[in-house]
Amino acid sequence: MQNDENNSINHSSTTHVNGSVFSSTQMDENSSVKSEAPHNPQPRKPLRSRAKRAIPKSTKKHFVGELVFHRGESRQRLGFASLYEHNAALCFIYRPDFLDIEEQLASLPFVLPNGKPSEHFFDFRVTFQGGRRVCISVKPERIAQTYMYRTTMACIRQAAIGNICDDVRTVTERNINPIELHNAKLFHSARDPEPALDAYVRKCLRSLEGPISIADFLTGIGVAGEGFRSVARAIRFGNAKLFCPHKITGRTMIVRGESA
Repeated sequence: MQNDENNSINHSSTTHVNGSVFSSTQMDENSSVKSEAPHNPQPRKPLRSRAKRAIPKSTKKHFVGELVFHRGESRQRLGFASLYEHNAALCFIYRPDFLDIEEQLASLPFVLPNGKPSEHFFDFRVTFQGGRRVCISVKPERIAQTYMYRTTMACIRQAAIGNICDDVRTVTERNINPIELHNAKLFHSARDPEPALDAYVRKCLRSLEGPISIADFLTGIGVAGEGFRSVARAIRFGNAKLFCPHKITGRTMIVRGESA
């Protein structure tokens, strides 16, 4: 991101942004954005993890921990027991049709191919808008492709569908698109709104007439790098759209969204 060069503005000037015109008056409005922003109250305490199976607090072999995501009006803790689980969870949470995600479900009884009883703990159950629920097992590709895993999962799938979910899927590192993951991490870092700044960015987005890079757009409206996360939120909620699928950076081209 380039530093904002419009802090001192000639009130007779206008800045042209790829066919759209942002007046100096609009830029001056931004000078009071921060001062008018209400002081955010103390963040609500996140709801407890819903894991039915304990996740280690630390381990030498795996990347373990918790993240906090917005579940409706609540802040929800979600545990993960590997880097793959962390990445898969973020990609699910920031899908447009996402509704909820639960981790480490209660044990599911099932019968092994040899007829012996066993139990399985799904890593996640993702609920999508419309109510469809999908149980997720996260595994390295080298394990997911083995005959033993695939035959066992066929039995687990039979026990799960219609009982605790509508479908069963396995997620490996091959299923995680690096562009989708990059953008999900950005959306996660920008999940908390900045009301005054967000409103100003949305207002300016409505004036766009053609593609423009995020950096040029932010410089043109007088906020430069401080508005980058506001643009990320605008993309997430449809106020702006990517001109083409790409990792979201300052060079990324955007257009006005349908919700702008």
